Amino acid sequence: MLREFMLIFTINYVGILLSKILHLPLPGTIASLLLLFLMLQFKVLKLEKIENAGNFLLLNMTIFFMPPTVKIIDSYELLEKDLFKIIVIIIVSTFLTMGITGKVVQLMIDFKERKEKNNERDNC
Repeated sequence: MLREFMLIFTINYVGILLSKILHLPLPGTIASLLLLFLMLQFKVLKLEKIENAGNFLLLNMTIFFMPPTVKIIDSYELLEKDLFKIIVIIIVSTFLTMGITGKVVQLMIDFKERKEKNNERDNC
């Protein structure tokens, strides 16, 4: 599993370097995720090579939320005056995200059903 972690960290490092060297308009970690996705998609990297480490990271994902949570609690005095606004923004953006995601999924399902009906009609 150590080898799998080293592979994931190497891909992460390469993505960060590419982002800096090429002056990409996105964070290095996002470039790393895109690089990993492309490597998996084009079968440059097989899922089995990183699956155990990936599953371990997914199972322990809550650990990665601890530092930001502690920082938010530590910075409460700074956030206190705008806390109501922040909570409203979080709630509104959450519902907007859920609504838009649901609509996009519904559109994709409808598109797939229409495509399947057209294929059935063409085959008859």
